[in-house]
Amino acid sequence: MFVHAGQGYAGHGTLCGALGVSAYVINMACYDDKQSYSAIIDRMMYWYSGMKFPTERFDDISACPKQIQTQAMSPLCHTSVSKWTLAAGAEVTSKEKYERCAKVAGEVVYTVTHYLNEYFDGRWKPVQWTPSENIAHCVQCHGPETFPDYTDGMNQQQGHMECLLCHTDHTK
Repeated sequence: MFVHAGQGYAGHGTLCGALGVSAYVINMACYDDKQSYSAIIDRMMYWYSGMKFPTERFDDISACPKQIQTQAMSPLCHTSVSKWTLAAGAEVTSKEKYERCAKVAGEVVYTVTHYLNEYFDGRWKPVQWTPSENIAHCVQCHGPETFPDYTDGMNQQQGHMECLLCHTDHTK
């Protein structure tokens, strides 16, 4: 049903397909007037960006156990896969890359299931996003103080990704 999400949506390397499909499920399961789905999705994206993948959780059923781990720092497929293939010396068409992405998808589903269990058990506590030290100065000028409640100012960007993955720091 969601095969189109593979390889960052039809091979475009945009959002990791596991995140996109999980966001759909979270939205369907948690849609309410408080927009709980938004906080859960935000937490999922932030968790993914900071996680070292692939984990070893699925190594006992993997043809490629003990793979090198990298931190994407972004929910984008392109960034996540490119950082890993470069570190692992693998190609995007390799068995190792497909095993890595299968493990990542499994880890995303495992974590989202944990989040949904917290939500439905009444234990969910939203985590407020705060920019890392590396980008706090970027968000002060170019981003809203509280997304999506925009205030006056430059407000030229939207999102919670690490700016310096794609942009140079023009303040230095």
